[in-house]
Amino acid sequence: MSTNIVHNTHDGGVDYVASTEEKKKPMPKWYAWCERNSKPIKRVRPKVVKEPTPWQKPGPMKKKDWKRFCAWADTKARPKEKEYPPLPVPCEADYLPCGRTPPKKELADLLDKMEELSKPLERKKNQKHEYIYDKPTYSPVIVWGRPPLHDKGRPFELVKKPKCFVNPDVENEFWSNLRFPIRPGALKFRPSPRILTLANPRVTPPFPPHCEIPPKTLLPLEVPPPPRKKFTPRGWRLHQIRLIYLAKPVSRPDYEYFYL
Repeated sequence: MSTNIVHNTHDGGVDYVASTEEKKKPMPKWYAWCERNSKPIKRVRPKVVKEPTPWQKPGPMKKKDWKRFCAWADTKARPKEKEYPPLPVPCEADYLPCGRTPPKKELADLLDKMEELSKPLERKKNQKHEYIYDKPTYSPVIVWGRPPLHDKGRPFELVKKPKCFVNPDVENEFWSNLRFPIRPGALKFRPSPRILTLANPRVTPPFPPHCEIPPKTLLPLEVPPPPRKKFTPRGWRLHQIRLIYLAKPVSRPDYEYFYL
């Protein structure tokens, strides 16, 4: 047997009528979620105890601290006074520089000056350093195809000559007794034919020549080609060889018995 439950409102009306059978029905799935999430969240905020910083002091300020604070407030806490520009002092006489009227430049001169100042400055160019190398020592090529061997004893030290001599006899004695040290290896050295040829003076014709030097007679194959584009250097040489061959007399050994 089912019974109905009636809820009355304040004004005497009927709000909702529920039966016992409806109460026995299972609740839907979303009902438990709504009951759980519809309640306000209770946030637990622990009390934070603030620790004083190194610049803070717990408790009231002492007399020494108040004196320091008053000294700071006397200079830093006051309103900043406005600084007025200084008034120009009137010039007493016209002949003084302050009494003269400033010169007024023309607009064209000002534009030229502005254009000159707007150009970038030229880059400073330092002169390139030129290293002066020492004069190389004389080191001839002894063996062809190999680099020259630099002599360890060259350049030798200069002779320490005194600045002045008392008389010519002392100077002659100095130069006559001057000796250069010779290495032991140089005394046992046997010069090669190449070194002997290098030791001989170079023979050159006298200058100016005592008579005209005749021009060199070129061989047929050494004659340069004529100034034209018909022959290449190789073609000109082959042409000369062909002419030399054709200039030779013809030999007919088969018919020599007719002329005997």
